[in-house]
Amino acid sequence: MSVVTIRVPDAAELPMLITKSRRAIEQEAVALKEAVEEYANSPQPGCLFKTDGNAWKQGHHRHRAGRRRLALLGQQQARLMLANALDHLVTMGRALGSDGALSLYSHTTLSRVVCEGVVRLAWLLDATVSYEERIARSAAALLESSESRLQGANAIPADWFGQQPRQVLIERSQTARDKVIRIIDSAGLARVLNRPGTKTASIDVPGTATKIAIKLEIGLLMAKLLPDSPTWYTISSGPAHSVTWTLISAIVTDQSNPNLVLTPDLLEIGSAAETVISASALAIKSYALFYGHDPEPRVTRSQQRRDVLDKLMLGYLHGRKFV
Repeated sequence: MSVVTIRVPDAAELPMLITKSRRAIEQEAVALKEAVEEYANSPQPGCLFKTDGNAWKQGHHRHRAGRRRLALLGQQQARLMLANALDHLVTMGRALGSDGALSLYSHTTLSRVVCEGVVRLAWLLDATVSYEERIARSAAALLESSESRLQGANAIPADWFGQQPRQVLIERSQTARDKVIRIIDSAGLARVLNRPGTKTASIDVPGTATKIAIKLEIGLLMAKLLPDSPTWYTISSGPAHSVTWTLISAIVTDQSNPNLVLTPDLLEIGSAAETVISASALAIKSYALFYGHDPEPRVTRSQQRRDVLDKLMLGYLHGRKFV
């Protein structure tokens, strides 16, 4: 069988869909970095960043410090998610032939990380919800993260590297989770337990209808926030989990050939590139609205990059023979 990275001979040229996809991703990564830096460095009067920064003063004095902390931690989480998404976006561009080599599947997995990071940060910075809901979302995300860390520590076999180091990890994870719980409680938010009473199921804002589930349904969120690629979360999970139906598109030989010859699927590369461009535009819009800027000029340029790839993909489809 062939190797999983396809290297193009020096005399050959990569298909235009590949070179245009790579260039669009490279441009988008630069645009995203420039946009969020500009917005975050110049918050406008009356923007959510400023109003959230003062909203804690209006609450009960016992809850003010906790609410201020949750607002800041929500913004910190969004920045970390952005950094992760941008890192994978840049790496995806490099995987599309910058050195004459193409990945078979990893561009799809990279795109999934970009999209998931962006929809999470968009959910945390959502300009359409109240301040109370944003801090409740921050609390839910923090608690889910700390619970996952503790679960991972508890799952380490005792004989792997000794009981004492394992116990240290568990205690540190427990301490981190307890700290999150103290912040949530100090903010006056309610932790609602699941039916067995073993773990927190949701974060509620007392006196309101706001109820935030700890487990975020990423697939549904991606379908809602990235409507131009409604099924990409499912498709992109295929290479991550080695699901056969998503892997066979790279096969270029028929079943009678004993050799498994693989090559990247151009349409999947184009789809992955289009989707991360849409994700980048969502991140740009989320940051712009949170810091009081107009996202349309940059979002329009993102859409123009996607439109170019759309035309190339349609041309490829019309010229391809399907068996």
